Amino acid sequence: MELSCPISAERINENVVRLIAFMVAVVATVCLIFGNYWAIVFLIFDFGSRAFTSGKFSVLKYVAVSINQKLTLPKQMKDLAPKKFAATLGFVFCLLITAMFLFDFSTLAMVFTAVMLVFALLESLFAICVGCYVYSFLQLFKGNKA
Repeated sequence: MELSCPISAERINENVVRLIAFMVAVVATVCLIFGNYWAIVFLIFDFGSRAFTSGKFSVLKYVAVSINQKLTLPKQMKDLAPKKFAATLGFVFCLLITAMFLFDFSTLAMVFTAVMLVFALLESLFAICVGCYVYSFLQLFKGNKA
């Protein structure tokens, strides 16, 4: 299977994306350690802001841009569409985690949170976007239905 991602003309700084992913990993770790899932509700709004709007109301994006400017990291511009798709997946994943927690499936909520933590660390530490793999799989599935 060949890896494919959604494409667009818009660009985003890869360093900012990786900083956001690291912060998502930190939030997920805190949720796992303390069992407090209110932070996941925060992530729903933050992922939603980045997935469905320009992201100007995303707290994590604001913090990541500020950190990036303070560290004066060189710009590494990448296509925005795969990152928006990944943010959409994060939004859906956080909704799922919240539903599992609210319906008292706390073990399942912890498993999904741990999976989200791994995905965020893959993006943050190794620039591996799991969203691209999901997108490729969906395209393969879509192609087989035709």
